[in-house]
Amino acid sequence: MRFKVSINKRDVLASGLLCLLGLAAVLQVSASSVSRISGMGAGVLPVVLGSVLMLIGILWLFDSRLSPDEEDGIDIGVSKWRGSCGVVSGVFAFLLLSKYGGMLPAVFALVFVTVLGDRRHSWRSALLLASGGTLLAGLVLAFSPGLAFSMFRWG
Repeated sequence: MRFKVSINKRDVLASGLLCLLGLAAVLQVSASSVSRISGMGAGVLPVVLGSVLMLIGILWLFDSRLSPDEEDGIDIGVSKWRGSCGVVSGVFAFLLLSKYGGMLPAVFALVFVTVLGDRRHSWRSALLLASGGTLLAGLVLAFSPGLAFSMFRWG
């Protein structure tokens, strides 16, 4: 008796890329002098984020259930481009505002612009989600004095 297994290449590649990025973040921090066993200091956040990326990649792989590809020749429609542009624009907004405006405006812009990339959301739902994400980021920054991020920066 033979078992035939078809693998969804897109899901495997995407989850593998997430795991690779998470592993690279963890290894980079462990190789630098920022983090040591006696006190992690500024290395805690990259290690936690890298570990979360690896966990999400593994969960994504199991969620795909190794199903076969639906259609390899699907054209990317307008809605796919809108989402891709929303994510890329959100990351660029985060990078610019984190340098010139501080962490809270950067998180707000990241969430707001990225959510607007989804056609199912309106500007009101994007505003609500961005406000919640900014509140959560503010709480993390307020209760983590070891992090070297300023909430607001002018100039």
